[in-house]
Amino acid sequence: MQVYKCEKSDRENAEKYIFKDGEKELGYGYFMQTEINPIDIFIHEEFRSNGYGKELFLQMIKVAKDHGVKAMMFQIGIENYRIINIIASFGALNIGTSDGIQKWVLPIDFKR
Repeated sequence: MQVYKCEKSDRENAEKYIFKDGEKELGYGYFMQTEINPIDIFIHEEFRSNGYGKELFLQMIKVAKDHGVKAMMFQIGIENYRIINIIASFGALNIGTSDGIQKWVLPIDFKR
């Protein structure tokens, strides 16, 4: 499985990456050089619950590292349990919850 950078992105100030297994597109991710939520991922519905989100997130962390990012902060609605489980599995620290939004910090200087 690989991510491939798109020449153009459909989001302003974001790099878009397509996540593929061979010729099959599993989803996509965005890298934005923002303080909060610098990575956004999406796995197509028919491929969810197979570990692809975790793999795509790892690939996007590598993109962030290549851009010199050392840590990332995320603010995620508590209903978005899939991404919460993913970032927690990478060692993100929950630093609080306010109005249904969880705040997480993920140092990305880890070995994986």
